[in-house]
Amino acid sequence: MPDERTSLLSGCSVPLYDEDNGATEVLPLRSWLDDPYEQMEELPSEKYARSTSGGDLLLTPSSPTKPECPGGKQKEKSSPVRQGKVAALSCLILISLVTSMFYIEESQDSYVVMPCYNQQKEININEVSYCNRLSLVIRGNIEKEAYNEELEGSIKVTLSKEFNNGSVVEMSPSLYVLPVPGDRTTKLVDMTSLDYIYEIESLDDVSDLSLTATPTSVNACTSLQLVYQCRSNAQDYSVAVAIVLIIVIYVLIMTEVVHRTSAALLGSSLGIAALSILNMRPDLGLIISWIDWETLGLLMGMMIMVSLLADSGFFDWAAVKVYELSKGRICVLVTLLNIITAVLSAFLDNVTTILLISPVTITLCQVMHLDPTKVLLSLVMFSNIGGAATGIGDPPNVLIINAGYVKDSLGFSTFTIHMCIGSIFCLVAAFAYTWFIHKGENLVIQNSEVEELLREAELWQRIADRSYMGTTEEVRVKELLNCKASRVKRLAQERLVTPTTATSTYSVNLPKLREKYGIRDKGKLIKTAIVLVICIFLFFIYTLPYIHTTPGEIAMAGAIALIIFVDHYDMEGLLQNVEWATLMFFAGLFILVECLEKLGLISALGDLAADFIQSIPPDKQLASAITIIIWMSAFISAFIDNIPFTTGMIPVIETISTHTHIPLAPLVYALAFGSCLGGNGTLIGASANVVAVGIAEEKGYKISFMQFSKLGMPIVVITVAVANCYLLICHCALQWGNDDIPIG
Repeated sequence: MPDERTSLLSGCSVPLYDEDNGATEVLPLRSWLDDPYEQMEELPSEKYARSTSGGDLLLTPSSPTKPECPGGKQKEKSSPVRQGKVAALSCLILISLVTSMFYIEESQDSYVVMPCYNQQKEININEVSYCNRLSLVIRGNIEKEAYNEELEGSIKVTLSKEFNNGSVVEMSPSLYVLPVPGDRTTKLVDMTSLDYIYEIESLDDVSDLSLTATPTSVNACTSLQLVYQCRSNAQDYSVAVAIVLIIVIYVLIMTEVVHRTSAALLGSSLGIAALSILNMRPDLGLIISWIDWETLGLLMGMMIMVSLLADSGFFDWAAVKVYELSKGRICVLVTLLNIITAVLSAFLDNVTTILLISPVTITLCQVMHLDPTKVLLSLVMFSNIGGAATGIGDPPNVLIINAGYVKDSLGFSTFTIHMCIGSIFCLVAAFAYTWFIHKGENLVIQNSEVEELLREAELWQRIADRSYMGTTEEVRVKELLNCKASRVKRLAQERLVTPTTATSTYSVNLPKLREKYGIRDKGKLIKTAIVLVICIFLFFIYTLPYIHTTPGEIAMAGAIALIIFVDHYDMEGLLQNVEWATLMFFAGLFILVECLEKLGLISALGDLAADFIQSIPPDKQLASAITIIIWMSAFISAFIDNIPFTTGMIPVIETISTHTHIPLAPLVYALAFGSCLGGNGTLIGASANVVAVGIAEEKGYKISFMQFSKLGMPIVVITVAVANCYLLICHCALQWGNDDIPIG
């Protein structure tokens, strides 16, 4: 095999310039890419112009002649289908850009008025042309309720319409607010806020809108902050627009018409365009704030640290150790990896767990000639399930455990005990299902040599595509890389005629693997391990009351410290190991989901669930509420990032509990289970899914959207059903912990 690969480039050649007679001689390449300097030593120095200054090899070419590579990479011909796809997507981008240009940014106007001693304060509203609905917030040292009738000492707040003929009409109802008695200073965050929405039926012949604050008596006096925002009738269709938008983006991702990163960025652009059309265009600062920089910092920092750890050879060594521990038995190996992943995900963020486990898993699968995609998919499923077991394992749980009414009444330990027991049942069910579907399936790659060659060809091609073509020499190197990729692919196609399988036994493989895979740089390993262990320790304790940091800050600080600690100079090479496509995907996804939230999709779904639960007979409300919330959360979290969904649902379940007197604790657990377990449904359902797929692609293994959902959706159904039964038994039959959170 090595000899054949060395001769892969025997058919390729490079033209070299002869300075004596001005002619060009074609030199066979053979293993040029393996050691170009050794090949150059065979050339007479007086015949060919070359320079090695600065360590660079420089040939003087006769002309921009391409290397001769029979069967090399041919320029792709653009098909009509591809041309149509590019044209359609370009039109969508153009529409989104043009739309954003012609709509002003949304703004909230805020005024502070002090109506006293029968002095009326008036605020003119300028956006009359599209103000079909006015959202008003009254903030100040006032009672927590607005009244519809005049009270002694109250202040009357009114919205008025002025017509072109000069007449003025007050819109009903007028709001009467009562100042808090006494002269006291109050923090802005502690002031009372009253929200109200005025429906303006018609704007015909209306020339002006105004807000007035009028004291009803001489003694009525206080400062009020009035914040208003105009809405148009078009916003009544915002939820329908959000549904269409998410369907379009999912069709693009599922059909793989474009890369998922391109689909996410396109979706974010269309989401901003939709908000602009509805007179809700956000400014650039707000859009940037929608990106979860905490998650991106965690990902980038861990990617850098994992890259330096891989350079030391740790993952190769760890793969051999796991292979030795499992005695080469595939079933034991996969089970061991699943258990390790689930346990780590319960105490670490599951994204961090996947970043650490995936490289070991891929190397191990290559050693045992297994299909890494199937093993990685299994690990991701167990990571998401394991993350549901504690209050720090998955981001939705962190949000829930830090909600005021949960943090004050439930506590971390009670929440973790309740979730951990249910998660164990879900893990058992998921393991039984994966064992059943893989029972008759051979995970060993039948044509392992062919698969390895195809993957190698793809990696060579990816290196060639990333090569910069600035100088003639760089163009030449890119052509040589393309040549080698084509040769490797051609050899793989030839090997399809005579397929081979791995037949070596465990006792034969182990000594070879120990010799081939080991620690390459012990010094770098020790330094990287020290920094990584400190970071992981901080991941465990960052939720303590006296620790004021976040996982993103810890990861970035660790990455910076490690770069300095190991004295790493090749920054360009290091940054190439950062999966920028994954980071860009997350950035686009965060903006897209925030656009869906601004369009009212998430709140509409929450309100729909709340209204339905309140319509159920009281004796069946608890069981129905648990079932509806857990299944709705799981389904939505499979298609929409579970972080903003959980944020929007936390106040919804509190409202449901207050209006129906259903115990709040069961609803909290239902939301936590649904949000965490639902992430297994699709490729973009959870952050760990995207990270695992990105790592696999970097190693030459492709996992499609449908391939992920084919395994993920059944696991979601099974685990959510188990969690649903667990909650019904605990809270409907046993009444366990129903009163842990007092009803507000």
